[in-house]
Amino acid sequence: MTFETAVEGTPAIRGAYRKGLGALPGMHKEHIRPEDTRKVTGSLDLDTWLRSTLPNDPRWDYAIGHQPMNLKHEIVYWVEVHPASDREIKVVLAKLEWLKNWLRNAAPLLNAMRREFVWISSGKTSFTLTSTQQKRFALLGLQHKGRVLRIPNEAAA
Repeated sequence: MTFETAVEGTPAIRGAYRKGLGALPGMHKEHIRPEDTRKVTGSLDLDTWLRSTLPNDPRWDYAIGHQPMNLKHEIVYWVEVHPASDREIKVVLAKLEWLKNWLRNAAPLLNAMRREFVWISSGKTSFTLTSTQQKRFALLGLQHKGRVLRIPNEAAA
């Protein structure tokens, strides 16, 4: 199954798929740096798409489909662009919990795909890559990548 098929097969977001990084606004595209842009299969602005139907939910920002050279199937990078300070940790973790529940209950096709949950700093980061917060994120399957998500051509095994 492709990222595009999974998005279009999810009733709540049917029609939201965009080629490449087309779903991301310009100010957030600068935070995404694929090694080869041709490997980015598409994107989804989940936050904007669900705003009218789930206005009070702590919605996650984006999904980016990527076809690594060393895999048959795409990886979905679920990306949250958000301030990275100690006081924002609870906000991002609530969004992550919401996303995982939404995937299980409303988007089983997307939920079945290989994925990575990524937090990108929209500004200065107030914790280090070796902090206790990072260990907590890792236990929840969340990666904090600083200000830029670099997507390699080949995925880790």
